Amino acid sequence: MYPDSSNETHHQRAIEFLARESQAPVSEVAQLYEEARAKLEVGARIRSFVGIFALRNVRKALRQRRPAKPKAT
Repeated sequence: MYPDSSNETHHQRAIEFLARESQAPVSEVAQLYEEARAKLEVGARIRSFVGIFALRNVRKALRQRRPAKPKAT
């Protein structure tokens, strides 16, 4: 999946962070993250930033899934 173990560790930490932040299951976040990362890598000329953009895209997707909080009156 990853060329070396340091990349794998970095991506795994990002997945775990997103799961805690969104209170979503790690498996769900991992799937979203890997899908986002794979899509971004297809056209990427500089691959060192793919993880950052994948993190941002997954965070956005998870926020959109969350029900809206009612506004305080």
